[in-house]
Amino acid sequence: MTLTESFALLSFTIFSIADLRYRLVPGIELFFLGTILLTLPATPLQTVVVLLGCAWGIFRNLSGWFTLPLLFSPPAWPVLLTGYGYHKGMVGRADLLAISGLACLFPLPAVLLSLLGLELWRRFWIRRKTGLIPALPGLLLGLLTYLFLQLVLPRS
Repeated sequence: MTLTESFALLSFTIFSIADLRYRLVPGIELFFLGTILLTLPATPLQTVVVLLGCAWGIFRNLSGWFTLPLLFSPPAWPVLLTGYGYHKGMVGRADLLAISGLACLFPLPAVLLSLLGLELWRRFWIRRKTGLIPALPGLLLGLLTYLFLQLVLPRS
């Protein structure tokens, strides 16, 4: 397991427990800053594109035209989708920062599996409880699935 995978797994485990218990995620900003510092030297273009997509999601006064060049970069797609959800009040800021951090650290299939894990977690959660859905356990579920598939499937 690489340093980035270990960093993401440990962070998301702690954040998931905090999200379930306290309904907020202290330190998610530090996680996002850490992902930027880890990935900027290795993949500067991907990191900058994800950072710009996250900035568009957080700052509501940025125009939609700002995102047009970002649409040509697939790692920014989940971040832009989550940013749009943040604009509409469907997801929280911590969820946007968590998905942005994953998009910096991992390739697109990992982020998509994390979003699929989030959807499975959402379906499980609404059958059990009502109210706001803690998203980070679902993202952790998808991330664990991706890491497990990396171990099981042979690399070509």
